[in-house]
Amino acid sequence: MMSGFRLTSTFDDCFEYKGKTIHLDLSFDNVLRVFELFSDEMFLVVEKIEVALEMLVLEFELVKDVDLEEKKALLFFILKEFLDIDLEGRSEVAEKKIFDFEQDAGLIYASFLHAYGIDLFEQHGKLHWKKFLQLLQHLDDKSKFKEVVNIRKMPMPKPDKYNTEYRKQIAVMKRIYALDQPENEEQMQAKINKVFDTLASTFKRAGEISDSRWPHRNRYTDQSK
Repeated sequence: MMSGFRLTSTFDDCFEYKGKTIHLDLSFDNVLRVFELFSDEMFLVVEKIEVALEMLVLEFELVKDVDLEEKKALLFFILKEFLDIDLEGRSEVAEKKIFDFEQDAGLIYASFLHAYGIDLFEQHGKLHWKKFLQLLQHLDDKSKFKEVVNIRKMPMPKPDKYNTEYRKQIAVMKRIYALDQPENEEQMQAKINKVFDTLASTFKRAGEISDSRWPHRNRYTDQSK
């Protein structure tokens, strides 16, 4: 999930921008809200860029008035350099999802509490995204989250005269823990790709963005403060 994680690392989530220091909020819950924003169809792409920057950048007033192309470049820079998400270099072929932060939220919460004694709700605004990912990735295979993920990944064994009941059990478990998906594989692929494809596209017209057009923006920004 995450590259370049070292025990000697420090999470200095800041960078220089036009002679000013920009600090970022990369707590795990804030990053997850950004992902929720990206997949929210109520927002236009230009709105997602603006609101995502407002959520991630603590000194948002320093970038509030730059043009849309520069905001887009800033967002792409933050995602790539601090979250290892390269929108411009993203592969055309998306891997099939084996978990979902929203659908599996309860499993993740319970597994963290059982394995680490960490109540994720108490860690809002505290636990760094990179730490969260490492803890998630290295949950024990006996944790409920890993158990469910392993069921989803498990290939269906080829039928023989001995494994009819076993195959039935696996099929049942796969149905129970299946991720919510569109009607067919092509639609699933399109849904996965849609958010990053639209964000990665080039804007030919920046236009003017008015806050009055976004009565729903506080759905995300109020929670991130």
